[in-house]
Amino acid sequence: MRIFKYILMFGILTLLQTTLIPLLSVQDIYPDLLLIGVIITGIRHGSTPAILAGCLVGFVQDAAVTQLYGLSSLAKAAAGFVAGYFSREKVKYNFLVTLGVVAATALTNSIIYQTIYYFNSNAGAGWVIVRYILPHFVYTVVVGIIVNAIWPGGLWGKS
Repeated sequence: MRIFKYILMFGILTLLQTTLIPLLSVQDIYPDLLLIGVIITGIRHGSTPAILAGCLVGFVQDAAVTQLYGLSSLAKAAAGFVAGYFSREKVKYNFLVTLGVVAATALTNSIIYQTIYYFNSNAGAGWVIVRYILPHFVYTVVVGIIVNAIWPGGLWGKS
């Protein structure tokens, strides 16, 4: 039964990512709702389910929007590991801990994805960091904070 809840959650997040999020993009910078779903999976169930969820969601995202097949899958699987790593620790989740997990996971995803995506471009490393990595990271963390504010405790499975 639990797997159907996550299939439904990722289905809704995919729908929102493809319909609503393009309207909220700021100069090609957008938050990653699917990454929020991977973070939820990692915090609630650990690294292995989060890695699998990140890999599967990344494949779906790659099939829909990108040119480098497997890149979203790789970035989200690594981010899933980071999110799941914290769930094995006996940490009391509060706002700051949740913010730290969301930030570490979003930064991991942004660094891997944007660095590989822009590897062969003529853009320098500093430009990629300032123009792509940091804005995607900040926007996703802000959305994570909003999700946590709207749904208190929802990221770590308590209501």
